[in-house]
Amino acid sequence: MADRGADPAGEALLTVDEMEHLIATWVVAVWQRRALGEFAPGWDPDGDSEPADHYFVMDIEGLAETNRWALVRKVLNDNDQFTEGWTVPIRHDDRTTTMSADDARRLMNDGQRSRTAPPWPALAPLPPSDPSQDRQHLEAHLRWDELPIMFWQSTPQNAPELITGLHSQEGIRGALLDQNALRPQAGFNFSSEYKRPEPYRGGLPLADSRRAIAGGADGTVTAAVVATSEMLGWGMEQQFGETGRINVVTLSEMTLEYFRLVDKRIRPAISGSWQHRIVATRFAQEPVRTLAPGANPEFPVFGAASQVSADTWNQSWTAYGDPEQDAY
Repeated sequence: MADRGADPAGEALLTVDEMEHLIATWVVAVWQRRALGEFAPGWDPDGDSEPADHYFVMDIEGLAETNRWALVRKVLNDNDQFTEGWTVPIRHDDRTTTMSADDARRLMNDGQRSRTAPPWPALAPLPPSDPSQDRQHLEAHLRWDELPIMFWQSTPQNAPELITGLHSQEGIRGALLDQNALRPQAGFNFSSEYKRPEPYRGGLPLADSRRAIAGGADGTVTAAVVATSEMLGWGMEQQFGETGRINVVTLSEMTLEYFRLVDKRIRPAISGSWQHRIVATRFAQEPVRTLAPGANPEFPVFGAASQVSADTWNQSWTAYGDPEQDAY
């Protein structure tokens, strides 16, 4: 809190007791001051040699997990003035966000049910969801039932009934909106500047006509792209006349971007092991999909290629949790 009073230390205008009373009035939380407040010089925006501001510093212990969250009783309106209202601040590293209305409502409903419901025994974790059902639902939703498709899928093995913060900016919705792609505009990834996640079958798909990624209510993530010249075979037919050819750059980059999103942003929200899966379907239909041979195709991306050996390919493994290792 800055002070521009005549007293250089500001002690005539502010005391430790007054500050504690102010915090206790505006913030509802179980908190404890860890160190006495003190006055420290600030910075003069006009560049004068003597500081014009002084700041009151108070070190406060972080809230215990069992006592979260703190409730702030005043909010800033559009005119930057305090008014009646409330919000729940949430700290993430060096920034502060606020709890979404959806998460606040869910927490209040959970509390109400816990007061009125009988003392049932603790429920066991749900079994892993059927990944094939999630793929079929996404395929039907996108109307891709006749197209060759590649799927990436991740399933928690200790899945909750409903993941915390599914629709919040700090949960799956926020992760889909802010994917932090390596090449957000010119690259091959699942982010979109003009689409937003839309609720469907309890989950949140973010999709356009050629790619999609969906977060399920239990944390399962399913991504899909069309294996045509519109996406996975980008540029092969237009530039080289190779119909059905898979672009190794597109394939590699989308695989890495998928695991960067899931391993870094979504998987940490649910403890326990996860299973990753990649599925290719209808790859043998005409024109047959082809790909450069070998474990590490070299540039240029055109030249000798091998046809698929089956119409469907399904491979799964226990997640490493490292995007580069899982993508490899």
